[in-house]
Amino acid sequence: MRDIPRMNIDATGLRIGMVTSAYHEEITARMREAAITAFVEAGGQEDDLYEVAAPGAFELVVLADALARKDLDGVVVLGCVIKGDTMHDQYICNSTSQMLAHISFEHEIPVGFGLLTLFSKEQGMDRAGGEKGNKGEETMNAVIATALGLQAIEEDLPDAALRHLEEDDLDEDESEEEYEYEVVEEYEDGEEAPEEELEYEEEEA
Repeated sequence: MRDIPRMNIDATGLRIGMVTSAYHEEITARMREAAITAFVEAGGQEDDLYEVAAPGAFELVVLADALARKDLDGVVVLGCVIKGDTMHDQYICNSTSQMLAHISFEHEIPVGFGLLTLFSKEQGMDRAGGEKGNKGEETMNAVIATALGLQAIEEDLPDAALRHLEEDDLDEDESEEEYEYEVVEEYEDGEEAPEEELEYEEEEA
């Protein structure tokens, strides 16, 4: 098994959506179980994990998009495509990977790419708990880590639009303080006019 970068992963308080393809279920079911275990071991609650099943790999896209529109911190996508005698696998994998990346970018939410693209079922078993590890666990951990990274950015760096708005408000306050003045009615000799005379002049006008 290859080395995997270690990150501080804490799923406490996170709400994650997960969509799993039912196609090649003997492989995707093992990935799903590993993803759930990884979420719980990282401090997440099973009640905070919302699951939905997809008929196949291509249907992962629309379900992942629906989850990305909800109040979730990330979406885990799990599936398996095995190359056959035609180019069907290439069309499925290319379109699915591109659309999932677009969903993540559009909604500013981590979408974990756990779609195995294989030449054989044996390769899938190796990557679903075999000698190559488990892609379900890896994908869940990646989503958790990315969600935490996004939270840190939101906390550490103010929104650009909000920052400019605050700066504009500050400039307006300073301008008001700088140009504050009081209008005083005076006679020609510099003495202030009595209030009753001012009222009389206003009536005359």
